[in-house]
Amino acid sequence: MTKFFISLSLFLSVVELSTPFHIPIHHSTTTISQCQSSTQLHSTNESNEVDRKSFLSSSITAATIATTTLLSTSPSIYPSSTSAANAAETGNDSSSIATFALRRAGAVGPSITKLKPNKNGIFVRLGEQMLYSNDGSRTPGKDIFCSFDFPADWLQLDRFLGGLQYVDQRNGDKLYVLKVKMPEGVENLKEVPKVYFGNAIFDPKGELVRNGNDIEEYKVLSSQMLSSDNDGDDAGGASSSSSSSSSSNEIPRRRLKVKYTTLTGNNYAVERKGIVDAYEFGGMVYMLLTGSNAVLFDKKGRERETAEYIADSFRVQAVYTGL
Repeated sequence: MTKFFISLSLFLSVVELSTPFHIPIHHSTTTISQCQSSTQLHSTNESNEVDRKSFLSSSITAATIATTTLLSTSPSIYPSSTSAANAAETGNDSSSIATFALRRAGAVGPSITKLKPNKNGIFVRLGEQMLYSNDGSRTPGKDIFCSFDFPADWLQLDRFLGGLQYVDQRNGDKLYVLKVKMPEGVENLKEVPKVYFGNAIFDPKGELVRNGNDIEEYKVLSSQMLSSDNDGDDAGGASSSSSSSSSSNEIPRRRLKVKYTTLTGNNYAVERKGIVDAYEFGGMVYMLLTGSNAVLFDKKGRERETAEYIADSFRVQAVYTGL
């Protein structure tokens, strides 16, 4: 930074010296002695002009060298390329950021089936084919079909984006269907560090933040592997379920609990808690995320029961396009 101020001072000196001199001219009778003095003054001015040009040339060269040195040794002034490299080194690239799992139907209304009322209220079931790609194209062998149940009076948000997110307008509870690629070099859903899910979901460039959630902090509270046929705790993990012949084609499933703090428009912090139900298929993790007020979630009342019911109902299966 000291080099920057030195080069700036030199530049200002150059500008000041490059300002033309204005010599006042007095009209009077010219004599021989005055002519001689004028000749000497003209000669002196020519000499000064040469010295001034030489000084200006040297100053400009020095300022250029100083500026070049400053820019080459100060990445904080132009940090774009360095920041991108640092992001890549820390794994914070686009493949590790959770985005909406795009519906094959796009902005067309979702496929909804009415269900019989239960103890938690009136629910409906959504069933949609979801795309592996982010550009709306189909990927045979990697696209999936997902379904889940949710309250019939929840409102769908931003349908034109092609994803799935719903909100309970009474208390602000929400659900999202997201996806993120498996970490590089990791092939088993069980081996994915739980912090990876938190970083992917709450990344500032992710869909959750880009769609109006100002996240102040977050934490993954717990994680466990589940069986699609048994939503209880599977202490043995995915390997125990995959060892049986009846579960050989089962898609790996994992359940996580998260908490996060959002900031309102008035800069008021609100703590929320949610459930992440995740399946891995074709190197992609498909996640259903619920979000509820932390106080109501911890009371284990209707809000908690609704969130768990939605997460328990989440299913993912392969879409086979072969003949």
